[in-house]
Amino acid sequence: MSSNRFSLRKKPNKNGQYSIILLLVKNRKNTSITTAYSCNFEDWSFETNMLKANKKGQELKKVIEINNFISKINLKIEEYIRQNRNLELDFSLEDLKDAIKTNDKKVNSNDYYNFHQEIIDEFTTSNKTSSAKINKETLSSIKKFHSKENLKFSELNYEFIVKYDSFLRSRGGTDSGIGIKMRTIRAVFNKAIDRKHIPKHLYPFELYKISALKKEAKREYLTADELKALEIKDLSNNKKHQFAKDMYLFSYYCRGMNFIDIMKLSSSNLFEGKISYLRNKTGASLEFEIPKPAIKTLEFYNKQSCNKYLFPLLLSENMTNQQIENRGHKKLGEINSALKEMMEDLKINKRITFYTARHTFATLLKFKNISIDLIGQSLGHSDVKSTQAYLNKLPSQKLDLIIQNAFDNF
Repeated sequence: MSSNRFSLRKKPNKNGQYSIILLLVKNRKNTSITTAYSCNFEDWSFETNMLKANKKGQELKKVIEINNFISKINLKIEEYIRQNRNLELDFSLEDLKDAIKTNDKKVNSNDYYNFHQEIIDEFTTSNKTSSAKINKETLSSIKKFHSKENLKFSELNYEFIVKYDSFLRSRGGTDSGIGIKMRTIRAVFNKAIDRKHIPKHLYPFELYKISALKKEAKREYLTADELKALEIKDLSNNKKHQFAKDMYLFSYYCRGMNFIDIMKLSSSNLFEGKISYLRNKTGASLEFEIPKPAIKTLEFYNKQSCNKYLFPLLLSENMTNQQIENRGHKKLGEINSALKEMMEDLKINKRITFYTARHTFATLLKFKNISIDLIGQSLGHSDVKSTQAYLNKLPSQKLDLIIQNAFDNF
């Protein structure tokens, strides 16, 4: 089954008007096409999926033009579906989009802004909130740099990329942050090429090498002694610090569990003294016996929870993915702020955030000579490369000790 209708984009453009979009659905999959038209919100009829015909003079002529365009596209879609049905041919949403755009200049297929917004809408619809957020931030950044109403794919060339790179650096951008934005733009181009929106020769990353931005990042972690110092520190008089410490250690003891996964833990994830869950980031299935320190943390905080979740982090069982992500971002900010203060008190001169609990777990396993394959398995990684990125090079003191032990055993 397939369906289609015209509607308005959820947010207005710079002129305060709403872009008119075409929504396409087939076999529970959906996509959208942004047209070259826009209108005031109150001028749109959500009953007829067209503009209201309540204007006069030149305004009425514009309404007629847009409504005729909508009718023309609807007829084109009906004809395309009927022809394929008569020939007993199946078609994809991309096939349908191509058919609609053929010889139709009012469907903006070559506008980068519109296409990137379509990608954001697709991520949002499929609840991939993190991907949607990164793409929104990147598109917003490009618009600040370009500052024009439209941007053609052909304009976003090598020269544009180089100048955009300089623009980001002038605003304090780092290789890491710039790399994220460039990879996002590259992914948009790849999708546009795959979907035959643009020809391959418009691809701007043949000369601009994103790989050159990849610097070896220093992944902080706590040593065994530092971890012990954190564990025994009495924070009973500071609830904020105590909570941050408990969450950090719970993640460490639970194999570097991500914060979003901790937030979503419920009684359904527990059985026979084990935790079983799917990683939110990758969908990997993980199951392990709960260490005793983690059991104590679970029992303590579960008493404070007012819903099905084991920790008092999510306010309701009916929160949307976006609300959960926003809540997680807020709580992580509070935890990281508390961790920074605790590291200062402990005289630990490292930038320790909640996420470093995962690095600490992996690195301390490495010091115990656990194989990289087993470390990767415990972290829920799908390949060795991901695990290698987590593991710092051995500190010189540790390396000296290993070499000395090797000499002593000759």
